[in-house]
Amino acid sequence: MAIIRMSKRTFYDDGVSDKLAQLKSLRDEKLRLLFNNVWQPVFAGILGAVLLVFLMWEMVDPVILVSWLIVILAILALRLKLAQCFLRVSTLEQNQPRWLRLFTLVVFLTGCVWGIGGMLMFDSDRPEQSAALAIVLSGVAAGCVTMLSSIWWMVLFFILPIAIPLQLLFLFSDAPTHTMIGVLLGLFVLLLIATSHRLGRVIHNNIELQVTMVAREAQLLESENRYLSIFQHSPLGVLHFDQQGYITDCNEKLLEILALARSELLGFCIQSSEDIDIKTATQNALNKGTGYYEGTFSVPYSFLHSEGTPVRAYFNGVRSVDDEIVGGVVIVEDFTERKRNEEMIYRQAYYDALTDLPNRRLLIERLAALCYQSTAQAQFGLLMFLDLDRFKLINDTWGHATGDDLLVQIAGRLQNCLREGDMAARLSGDEFVLLGLFEGDSEKTFESDADNYMLEVQQVLSQPYRLANREMTITPSIGYTCFTTVACDYEEVLKQADIAMYRAKTEGRAQRCRYQPWMCDKMQ
Repeated sequence: MAIIRMSKRTFYDDGVSDKLAQLKSLRDEKLRLLFNNVWQPVFAGILGAVLLVFLMWEMVDPVILVSWLIVILAILALRLKLAQCFLRVSTLEQNQPRWLRLFTLVVFLTGCVWGIGGMLMFDSDRPEQSAALAIVLSGVAAGCVTMLSSIWWMVLFFILPIAIPLQLLFLFSDAPTHTMIGVLLGLFVLLLIATSHRLGRVIHNNIELQVTMVAREAQLLESENRYLSIFQHSPLGVLHFDQQGYITDCNEKLLEILALARSELLGFCIQSSEDIDIKTATQNALNKGTGYYEGTFSVPYSFLHSEGTPVRAYFNGVRSVDDEIVGGVVIVEDFTERKRNEEMIYRQAYYDALTDLPNRRLLIERLAALCYQSTAQAQFGLLMFLDLDRFKLINDTWGHATGDDLLVQIAGRLQNCLREGDMAARLSGDEFVLLGLFEGDSEKTFESDADNYMLEVQQVLSQPYRLANREMTITPSIGYTCFTTVACDYEEVLKQADIAMYRAKTEGRAQRCRYQPWMCDKMQ
């Protein structure tokens, strides 16, 4: 529970910090707006001051007017100088709190100077002078509303020093019209403050929207740059396709993987591929949002590469703002090296390293598959075990290299004897196995065909071999068994052929012997 409370508190603190940071950012933007537009209120202030001095020239001592004009111009010049200093510093420096304090102080001083001017020029005995003074100062106060409403409370520091002294003078004057002007001036000031507050909210909302849009544009640009970096430098291939399946873009890695030119790939319709699996993956991405493909990808009519490349591809749909899939992205992984390694592992597991013939493991799996076939697929099978006569003598006399050469030549001849569906395998040493399959309606026909087949194999293997720069005749001893590929026991079939081969060896060289049940008893 304590951990949960701490997590909630941390989440709350993070939210408050983000809110405060956002408010500070908005305040900084408002302050920049005030400094950027400072020439407008300064220019309006200069015009107002000159106009006021001109109107009061005949009514007020010129020394007072000139002195006041110099002070007000000095204050306005100070505002311009402060704005100039602000605009010269960096954005980070502009965000320091002292600039807001300085701007507020100068605005307040400006308001005070205007207020002092109103007190110096007020004359209760001259209604026309007082009316003109009220009009000019009200205009100056009203003009500041639009200039200072970015930070609405800034208006108070300007209006109140002007309005309060003048309003008190009107209210405490003996003339009835002055009292009325004082009341109207108070209402006018309240109206200006309310207007400033409302205008400040409008400016606040506009700046907030602008800041939000700028932040989102920055995030969008950052996201685009990040994606472009991934797209261009990814170790995987990436391609884009539209709603019709046409490729619209790809990175250089994909061109390298597929060994294609960009002109060959762009504009190619994936769904026109002859591979049904890649069509399905594309359609799944457009309909369901995801798809997967593993196989050899190629582009028809490619003049640079036609064999295709083994790949694994992940399809993902791209959605619009209306949540409709308008295209897709494919991440492509090159499987060439993996396929090569898989093939190497498969060859090592299922093939003999010397002769490149299937080994015992693959032979047993093939036999087991044949024995589990359905009745409709029934075939006659012939399994021959072959053992080379005098191989040990050759191996010991002329060396293992000569023996290996003989085994390779034997393997080549066996492969030349194979028909479609047959298999030749090397079990170990000089022991080979040949599996033959026959079609036929009767066992008698099968036995005749099998006998001719074995005779052909025996004749091919008995031809002279070129070993150690001399001709030599090597004969095989053959033990075989016949079986039907339905409901047979592959272990029993192997055992029978093995027993028959050993029986052939005991009868002499170049013998061919078929398994008979009595051989098992005799052997035991």
